[in-house]
Amino acid sequence: MATISIIATNTALFLLTGMGDSGNYDWLILEFDRINPLQWVTSTFMHASWSHLIGNMIFLWCFGLIIEGKLGWHRFSLLYLGLAFADGAIGQIPMFLFTDGQGGALGASGVIFALLAVAVIWAPQNDIHFFYVWGWLFYGTIEIPISVVAFFYFAVEFLQVAWTGIRMSTPMLHLLGMSAGIPFAIFMLKHDMVDCEGWDLFSRSGIRRFGTSRVSGNSDNEPVDEASHRGCNTLSPAATTTPHSALTRPKRDPCATAFESFTRAVRANHTEEAITCFARLRQNSCVAAVPDSTLVAYANQLSKTDRYAERLLPLRYLASRSSKYSNNACLQIAIIELRHNDDPHSAVRILRNMRLPLTEQVANTRKKLLRAANARIREQQIGETEPIG
Repeated sequence: MATISIIATNTALFLLTGMGDSGNYDWLILEFDRINPLQWVTSTFMHASWSHLIGNMIFLWCFGLIIEGKLGWHRFSLLYLGLAFADGAIGQIPMFLFTDGQGGALGASGVIFALLAVAVIWAPQNDIHFFYVWGWLFYGTIEIPISVVAFFYFAVEFLQVAWTGIRMSTPMLHLLGMSAGIPFAIFMLKHDMVDCEGWDLFSRSGIRRFGTSRVSGNSDNEPVDEASHRGCNTLSPAATTTPHSALTRPKRDPCATAFESFTRAVRANHTEEAITCFARLRQNSCVAAVPDSTLVAYANQLSKTDRYAERLLPLRYLASRSSKYSNNACLQIAIIELRHNDDPHSAVRILRNMRLPLTEQVANTRKKLLRAANARIREQQIGETEPIG
């Protein structure tokens, strides 16, 4: 809600202030010949061109959703304004005090780089889906962790500053934005203003986490609570009778507990535990948060143990998603329906709903399965029409 509202506000102001030709609205941008706290915020909503606006809004959508998902729309809105205020201050004050005050700055990129810094501290292993086109012939998506994205952009901006020298420039403003985001992220994590559920940069690096985990006595490598160590069960009565842990440990999200337990069970090839945890994920409507690669690993694990009925569930989720796994999941569903459930009608239905275009190999497999399913349907129809006795 907040991310979309901020994008809409940026777009509206761009349209209302001349679409980049904002000569009459210079009082809204970051002017270096004065100190104006109002401009620290308003300048982040001003843009110089359509490409400037669209590029910033794409990355605001990307990082904003990650952080708003952890904070909620109201706290994310306050964080965004706080980052804008800090970024504007560290951009305008030094330029006014230590230079001739010529020039100015505008755009949301400084705040977006601050959001990137926050995201890499709170969720370094979250994947970002990038769409690529190569020569108009090859296209697809690739998943890149936030930590890799952050390192790439930091390296690009740092090298530009190193090459051109330390002066106020777009790369320098981006680096200043990142420097504004880091203390916000660490402060909120330290004071338990955000629950990263053990997936923050410090916990994943093996560093003792800030906040409640230091009090609760968990070891450095135990960012999750007892519930996740025992699979998908809730805390036992014995565990809840300890006043110390009850007072210091915040209530955990059932989705987070089930997700962590499910991922751990899949990696350890504990089939029964994985089935139980997946049922808990479905019960809490949390399957959408499970990455495609984890669902594929779970489906393959069930295939090795001939658990075809349970295997249909993750395959149906994969088939419903727009990813590189969806068509292969449809083929696997059709095979199960045809060979194990003796339901050629369901096999035909899923094969006809496959997403185009198909690779040659997938198209050939689909054709063979359709032929086999239609043949089986004809056999069933003949069997139903044959007279008895």
